[in-house]
Amino acid sequence: MLETGSGIGFGATVKAKSDKASEGELLAQVEPEDLIKFGLIPEFIGRLPVVATLNELSEEALIQILKEPKNALTKQYPGAV
Repeated sequence: MLETGSGIGFGATVKAKSDKASEGELLAQVEPEDLIKFGLIPEFIGRLPVVATLNELSEEALIQILKEPKNALTKQYPGAV
């Protein structure tokens, strides 16, 4: 007998990883050849010595970057903000 929710079959609940996590993992594995296949010209890719991926920046992290450093932009332009 099969139990309900056993994880196999048509009625099984499929648990997928979050799209952002799998997307980030894939982007971290991008090679210059992948960028050429995507449509970028080889001459442009040849001028990029390193292919780097960045994680998403949260609003809290952006505020921290703008406020906390000694030479923060918000301190340099107090009337603009």
